[in-house]
Formats: sequence, structure tokens, C-alpha cells
Amino acid sequence: MNPLFSLAPSERGPIVNTWEQDLGGPFEICIEITGLEPLVQKNEKVAKAQPVAADKASIKPTIHSSISGTVTDVKKDFITIREEGARVAEPVDFPGTGTREMLNALRENGINVRGLKKDSTLIINAIPHEVGMDGHRYLIEEFTDIMVIGLNYLKKAITPKACALACPTGMDWTIPGCTGYEIDPVYPNSLPELLTKAITGKEMPSEVCVIDAATLYRIGRTIHGRQPVTLVIVKIGSTSFLTPVGTPVGTLLKLADFRPAEHDRVILGGPLTGEAVYSLKHGVSPGTQAITILKALKEPTVKDNPCVGCGECVIHCPARLEPNMISRHSEFGLYENTQTYNIASCIECGLCGYWCRAQRPMLQYIRLAKKELAAKPIIEDLREQQ
Repeated sequence: MNPLFSLAPSERGPIVNTWEQDLGGPFEICIEITGLEPLVQKNEKVAKAQPVAADKASIKPTIHSSISGTVTDVKKDFITIREEGARVAEPVDFPGTGTREMLNALRENGINVRGLKKDSTLIINAIPHEVGMDGHRYLIEEFTDIMVIGLNYLKKAITPKACALACPTGMDWTIPGCTGYEIDPVYPNSLPELLTKAITGKEMPSEVCVIDAATLYRIGRTIHGRQPVTLVIVKIGSTSFLTPVGTPVGTLLKLADFRPAEHDRVILGGPLTGEAVYSLKHGVSPGTQAITILKALKEPTVKDNPCVGCGECVIHCPARLEPNMISRHSEFGLYENTQTYNIASCIECGLCGYWCRAQRPMLQYIRLAKKELAAKPIIEDLREQQ
């Protein structure tokens, strides 16, 4: 098997706490707030777990500071904060009844609750999203009690008909209250759409919702600690780091003894679906599970080439779409035409770009079209994905 597609969890190693390392100077975080409204101003002092950016539409989760410090800059897409003092935000009280109220409380405390529906089947996805993204193994093996707290809160909030735990074949992970399912750890079996079909036998049923194991842990920890979770486990190579949200990529790479060369691409996430950063000052987000470095080659791995019509992307598309046609229309700004080819059904697995013989940036074209369409009152399910 191509190692790129293997999702079998690696052996568990030690967790490196960023705060215990010599960072060589004052610690400063860079928090991405794209699409959110800043709640703080430059030079303002903030407390750990204090909200710093929120969504006016009350859809995206609120972003919180992961450290106590002073805001050094506020831009359209980023807020930077330098560590200072030991201020901590006041504890939060969570409602015990009402689906809307309980889910909104989670959203206001940094949890992405989009897709969670009342009276549905709840699937906990414990399969690594991509190769090397298995830092949640530590959470599920050491903090089952915290996950149970999160699960019980969700049971009150959405009263699921059933709860399932999807694990890689051979892993004896369990969460009380969940029925276990073993899934072949081969990409793209980790994606929610394929996972749902494997467990329910149905394609994209409306009565199913999926969250990953790390999110369930964050829900449990948020309820238990009465504060937003401001730390995240990020894996680089074989080393896992416990680090504040917003920690610059360059800081973590230095601690992991990785030195990106010129033209190397640094990816937040995995090589198939991750997103490249343009600066090593870019901070990790609450959803970042890994940092991947794609080494520069003599020839670019992605090129601005025309489609050669080989059909490889169509053959390998698990959603049975025509990525070649979607990307062609997106490339020339004909975003509305992509609806004809069911762009809303794309699960963004990245396989089209991997198999493309012309080395076109297929997934990037598709994401661009989705973003442009989501800004228009055309496709409701596309806006829900953003």
C-alpha cells in the first residue's frame, strides 16, 4: 500500500509541552480570525480563554485567546498577542436543557457545532483524518472520562437515537455509551461521508451527524473545566506537541528540529487536504492536528497546466463526480456552472489532485468555487460547509 494512504495509528510517543521549552524570547501567538469580527483592539490586555473574535451570524465558533497577554496587532485575518501576566477569564456556566441553547453555548466557547442535529445517529470518528494525524490517540486512551462528559452533554443536547465509535481495525478503543465499529484504516475511509456509509449502509443520510474524537474531548474538557479549551495537540513527524492555539508554525518546527528549505511547502494538516501557509508566523488553529512539510522538487508538484482529459480524477473520485469539469469552470471564474456537476457533493478528499497527470491544483479550484458560491444566496448546503 502507498504509505500516503495508510491511516493505521503509529506508536504512541511522549507529548512535548511547548511552554516547558526554551523559546528564545517572549512567546507570541498569531490567531486566525478570517470571517470573524475582532472583539479586541491593539494594546488591549486580554486574559487566557477570553473571547477575541466572534461570528456576527452566530454560525462559526468564537475564537479565544490561549494566553494571558497584550494584543500587539489586529488585522483582517489575524490577531497577535504577546504573553504577559497570568490573567484567566471567569468560568462559564452551561445550560442543561434546550438543544439550541446547549449547542450555542458550545459554539460561544469555541466548539464547531455545525452539523449536529437533534434525534440523529451520532458517530464519533476516531480514525486519523490523514497519515500522521493520530495525536488524538493520546486523548482517547488517557481521557475516556472526559470524553464521556462530552458525550453525556451531547446526549442531553441532541438526544441521539444511537451513538457509534469508529476506530481503526485492530485498535481496542472504547467509549462507554457508544457501539464500536472497526474501519479499515485506509484513506479516504476516514472522511465523514465514507464513514457514514460504512456504518449505516446509506450515502449522506440526513439523520446522521459525525464529529471527530478530538472535538468530543474538547467538548468534555470545556464542560468539565467551565472554560474554552485553548491547547491543541499538533503532530510533526513522530513528535506530538501540546501547544496553545495560535502558536506560530515556525516555533513548532524549530522545536521539532525541522528546517524548511527554500520553496518547501508547510502544510497545516495532511498532504492531501491540508492548507499551505505563506508565513512561518502563521499560528495553528483549534482544528490543526498536524503540520506537514512537502519538500521542493526540481519540478513544481502543482502546475498551471490545462486539463489533458485523462479521466484519472473521475475514476478515483469516491463521490463519483467529474472533478475535471468542476475545476475547468472554476479556473475561468464560471462558478455557477459547477453546480451542473454537483459541486456540493464534493467531499474534498484531494484524490483528484493526487492522481491528476497534468498536476493541476484540483482541490484548490474546487474550494475556490465553493467559497465564491457560498457568498451568494444560491446553495444553502455550500454555505453550511464553509
